[in-house]
Amino acid sequence: MELTYENVSAWFDQYFKEVVANIGPLETVPKNGKFFTDDFTYAYHTVPATAEFTRGLASREQLLSQMVHPGLREIIKPKYYAINLKEMICVVRFEDNMVADSGELVAQPFQASAHYTFVPAADTGIKIKLLEYWTSNQTPENIAKTQAAWFKYSKDAFKGIVFDWLRARY
Repeated sequence: MELTYENVSAWFDQYFKEVVANIGPLETVPKNGKFFTDDFTYAYHTVPATAEFTRGLASREQLLSQMVHPGLREIIKPKYYAINLKEMICVVRFEDNMVADSGELVAQPFQASAHYTFVPAADTGIKIKLLEYWTSNQTPENIAKTQAAWFKYSKDAFKGIVFDWLRARY
């Protein structure tokens, strides 16, 4: 793939479309792994650090594990891209919404931005090597609502996953 503004922009459009389609269920999250290099690094820059993955650098698998939201869907809506082809960086501003599978809004949407350092890749056109992520400050109430929803909706989803796993091994 030739690295032009139009091609990189189209690649990120497809990236967000597929990530949103696959984020949430444990069964589909691994499909997002193809977008990241084997030596991928994730850096979360928003303080206060509220979870283990926000305290330092994370791998591709650690990031993917954070995309698992059984019973919930995370809807990421890009607002714009700023692409620097010389440095191979795409900066994205987006809105992030967490909703239950029923469509119920779990918490107030928040704003975020991310710097994606990318490299050419034969199989996908581009792969992301480094993701640096910032969010707007979320209120403690919003964080609590999101965590409560995760526990509420994940219990039955994980039970089903465990049962299916066990049944497959009889």
